[in-house]
Amino acid sequence: MQTENHTLYYIYDPMCSWCYAFEQSLSELQKQLPPLLNFKAILGGLAPDTDEPMPIDTQQMVQQAWQRIEQSVPGLRFNFDFWTKNTPIRATYPACRALLAAQQQAPERVERLRQKIQHAYYQEAKNPSLDDTLINCAEQTGLNIETFSQALNSTGIKLKLTEHIHFSRSLSVSSYPSLRLVLDEKIYNIAINYTQSTPLLNQINQLLDVHTHRSIESPCIRQCCLNNDDICLGCFRALTEITQWAYYSETEKQTVLKHALQRKTLYNKNLI
Repeated sequence: MQTENHTLYYIYDPMCSWCYAFEQSLSELQKQLPPLLNFKAILGGLAPDTDEPMPIDTQQMVQQAWQRIEQSVPGLRFNFDFWTKNTPIRATYPACRALLAAQQQAPERVERLRQKIQHAYYQEAKNPSLDDTLINCAEQTGLNIETFSQALNSTGIKLKLTEHIHFSRSLSVSSYPSLRLVLDEKIYNIAINYTQSTPLLNQINQLLDVHTHRSIESPCIRQCCLNNDDICLGCFRALTEITQWAYYSETEKQTVLKHALQRKTLYNKNLI
């Protein structure tokens, strides 16, 4: 995986309680995201596969995180029965693989499955470290269970999760949830806000504004005339280069200008 310009990356884990706390702000952010930006979710993979019960001190640490979230995010509550009804296991890779299996089968159902997994964990006191829980969530989401079950622990899905994890590390992500904005090949950390989307949008729009004002200006000279090859004889850009100009990185714009200059030089030589 490689970073893409004009993209907001959301790096998370479905069994991360702070990611669950961020759901409302994230939903509002996605609805108001500037049209120029793409949005992509990346699975960070919080804890690898294990059959070992979660140590008592880790259980206490997670429960304390739930309590802090309830105190800081209005209206958000956890079902603490999870800790008495289950043998907690510190493994989030299965839930991550479940989302990748859903992505492979029906991309439009991934968000719904994530919500089902989180609800099962935090509200129904079920354990998403177990395949049975994940398969049940997938069934509620409307996925083909046979296809889903075969993909869940397949080599291909495991490799895909490894790819996501490595990519998240390349973005210098060490905690979840995290947001990274890529503009003109530069990576920016967007500070998380668990109760409001407005501060997030303000950060993003400010960075977009800075990049817009310092970007390479269009070479258009208002003498637009396309030849038979769809090359403008005013700026000597190809038609596709003209229509895509606003979406190019600075490096890509420089390449377009270089090609345009070569076309202009060749055109002037042919006139002599």
